[in-house]
Amino acid sequence: MGNSRWQLTGSSGQGVSHAQCLIRALIMGVRAELDLTPKPGLVDRLDSGSHQDLDYALMVRSIDLLEEYYQECVLGLSRGQPLAWFRELGIAAEIRMLRTFGTNTHRGVIFLGSLLLIAVYEAGVDSRMVSTAVATNSRRLFNMAMPLNTIGGETRSRYQAGGIVEEAMNGLPTLFHIGVPALQEARQQGLSPMDGQFLALARLMQTVNDTTALRRCGPAGLRRLVRDGIELEVLLRDRGDPLPLLGELNRQYRELHLTMGGVADLLAMSIAWTLFSGGEEI
Repeated sequence: MGNSRWQLTGSSGQGVSHAQCLIRALIMGVRAELDLTPKPGLVDRLDSGSHQDLDYALMVRSIDLLEEYYQECVLGLSRGQPLAWFRELGIAAEIRMLRTFGTNTHRGVIFLGSLLLIAVYEAGVDSRMVSTAVATNSRRLFNMAMPLNTIGGETRSRYQAGGIVEEAMNGLPTLFHIGVPALQEARQQGLSPMDGQFLALARLMQTVNDTTALRRCGPAGLRRLVRDGIELEVLLRDRGDPLPLLGELNRQYRELHLTMGGVADLLAMSIAWTLFSGGEEI
């Protein structure tokens, strides 16, 4: 665990300051994604989508544990802990959430948020440098132990899908090149904050190789996300009201048991990074 090959490179007080600012943005991003309503197949203020084991109140409580975990990450960064230490910390956080809530609540953003915190501590606030740091650290983590005996690992193997593992090892391109630009574009076009988040959702639906959709509905599930994402984007571009469409899609997704956890996680991270890098309301 102390192998010097896997030591992190950042060590400055500025790194800790950046990481603390990112924690605030991450929590705001996760809350914003949860509050965005309605979302097809996902937990929101109206219902639990296709998740019988989750609800809004449970997800709100989970965010408190998420913030506690992020603070533990920053403490580890300030103490110069090696990369393997953060892997064990993340596993412990997943176990703690499972024991507390009896189900997987925020597993995806535990992983993604910690990658961004470590990268910001090492590389600062420049998105290109952060992306490179995420890619480097992800490859190191997965060289240590590729997650195979997990639901996500089994799905990736069955469908030969890269999923979030490939996304992380490539430096989170969907986050930096799809989600964040969609939010910025929406602001420039004068869309409301809610419609801007729906535009980012639409773009991510068309792009993310979502293993939760694959596991629930196979390749047809991914094709459905793409088709519906296109329809939602066209509606938003025409300045239409997206709520009736989204409500109907949610009804259909619940019947199909289709959901899109990867899309939700990357939407939360996109909102968080936009807040962190621009300091602007979205």
